[in-house]
Amino acid sequence: MTTTHRTHRTDRTDRTAVTSLHRGRAVDPGRVLTGPLLGVGLSWLEPDAELDLDADGVEHALYVTTGSGRAGGREVEVELAEGTGLTLPLGGSVTLTAGPAGLEYFHAVLAVPRGAHR
Repeated sequence: MTTTHRTHRTDRTDRTAVTSLHRGRAVDPGRVLTGPLLGVGLSWLEPDAELDLDADGVEHALYVTTGSGRAGGREVEVELAEGTGLTLPLGGSVTLTAGPAGLEYFHAVLAVPRGAHR
């Protein structure tokens, strides 16, 4: 006797999204995901340009995809290069400075639940 098992499958493809990040726009993951991601995107800083990031009510995660630069905070400055990851926890701040060839990075912004403190 052969027993056939059927698995209940929920098809979520109606909410699946495929987006080219190289089109220079951020993606709203809330259309598809229920987690804490508020936004993801591929960003570009022109050569020697600066960008201030504050983790006021959110947290940031960055991954350098091309170029180089620096990230400076209250008492620390680190070099950024292709393959470098940077996390900015709640309450932190950092200034990104692109190197002479510019800086491209993947950027994710994460929600922090109310009352969450470290």
